[in-house]
Amino acid sequence: LDVLILCQGTVVYRRGEFEREGWDRVMAVNLDSLMHISRKFRAQLSQASGSIVIVSSISGLKANIGNPAYAASKAGAISLTKTLGQAFAADGIRVNGLAPGLVDTKLTKVTTQNAERLQGALAQIPQRRMGTPEDMAGAAIFLASPLASYVTGHTLIVDGGLSL
Repeated sequence: LDVLILCQGTVVYRRGEFEREGWDRVMAVNLDSLMHISRKFRAQLSQASGSIVIVSSISGLKANIGNPAYAASKAGAISLTKTLGQAFAADGIRVNGLAPGLVDTKLTKVTTQNAERLQGALAQIPQRRMGTPEDMAGAAIFLASPLASYVTGHTLIVDGGLSL
């Protein structure tokens, strides 16, 4: 195995993450699974001098109104990227991350399919557009490639300037 992309995520709306069930569900998918999967493939990645790319979110860098588990899990993913980057380096495995801004996905439909919310969101992004899957793929390919051979533990923010 040369490259492992960890791009799982869930969210619970309507303040469900403030309750234990919602919190636990989001943490299990967004954070716990990252560690479990990384551990499962560590030996294979080491044999191939492979690379892991952990997809987090800019929500891991700031507050996310109404979604404390999502924000905390993505902050945890950014921290885990650093820690695994350090821990797995001796095995020849590079671990890096990608923190997207607004991209049209299942989880962002609450914004992208609401014209008023979308207009407000785009007004906050200096590039005045959403990110595309291609934007994210380019960054992930870079992080996984030999072009980033001396980069580990880093999370690349790909958000059109939203977090500035």
